[in-house]
Formats: sequence, C-alpha cells, structure tokens
Amino acid sequence: MFDAFVLAVPGLMAAIGIAGMVWAVLRVRRLRAAWRGGIEVRGRCLRLYATTTTRRQGTHVSSSTTLNHVYEFTTPEGRVTRFEEAGGRATVVEGDTVTVRYPPGRPDRATALPPGDSRTLLGTVVLLAFLTVFVTGCVGFGVFYLSVFKPAKDKVVEKVEHVDGGADGVPHMTPPPLPALPTGPPDGFPTALP
Repeated sequence: MFDAFVLAVPGLMAAIGIAGMVWAVLRVRRLRAAWRGGIEVRGRCLRLYATTTTRRQGTHVSSSTTLNHVYEFTTPEGRVTRFEEAGGRATVVEGDTVTVRYPPGRPDRATALPPGDSRTLLGTVVLLAFLTVFVTGCVGFGVFYLSVFKPAKDKVVEKVEHVDGGADGVPHMTPPPLPALPTGPPDGFPTALP
C-alpha cells in the first residue's frame, strides 16, 4: 500500500506535466493553423487590461504582469465574435484596428497575434523544456524508488526474525543474538614480554 502511494504522487504529478505539454503543443498548432490557412478579417480592440501575479517567499516579493486584450470582429458570414487573448502587443490599445486570423469555420479559435510571434513561440519552448525536466524528474524518482529504496526496504523486512506481543500488548522486535565475545588472546598473540 505504501509503495502505491509513494508512486502515485509522482505519477499524478507527471500526468499533470504531460497534460500541460499537450496543451502547449495544441495551442501552438491552433495558432499556426490560424496563421497559415486561416481567414483574415479586420477586428477592433475593445479593451486592454493587465493582470498582475504576485509571489511571496519569505521577504522576497516578485510579480509578473500580463497584458490581455478583448477583440471583436465580424466573420464574412456576418457573425459578430468577441474573444480575449493574453500576451498581445503593448502597442495595441482600445479602439485600434487589428488583423484577426482564424481557421476556416472556427472563429472561436481566433487570434490577433501576428504570424510567427517570437514571444509566443519562445514562451512555449521554455514551458515545454520546463515540463520535460519536471516529468523526467517525476519518472526518475519512481525509478529510483523502485531500484534503490524498495529493495532496501525488502531486505530490512527479511532481517526481522521475530515479532511477539509483550506484556503490555505492544509488539516488540526481538533483536538477533549478539556474537560471543572472545575470552582469551587471539591465536598467534605473544604471551611473554620481549
């Protein structure tokens, strides 16, 4: 039971890391589909806002700010669509006209990021590298546990010879008997002084 728990925790963490990797790859594929074969329409920035995340570790405080844009565009069929996108250019402000791209028939996957946006691609590469190291560490822990800790634990369990209930009802381990101590000088030891 203990082994299952010890392996389930890093297994779950690795599964979450793999899910993050799949999400990152799918996001890049969707962006590329919109950039390469997508429909281009004119859109408008309705709103620009920033979200700030603050982290505190002891006395150290760090924060990061992400720009978010809300865009609106009309499809060639006349359907008005709004979408929100994080990480856009800081030079796009409310009221600006932008080029919106989306895959044919999927205006819900629209983007206003320019094709080949290097910040998005670099961020994805960094995220994938981090998650690869994270998943490798989780798997490595599982392998290390199975190859080092589990065999050591099994050997310790084999060495315990006897467990009995004491007078107080609590099990006590009986240690193995100690080897006999020597009673005389070792063989070949000089007995007389020179």
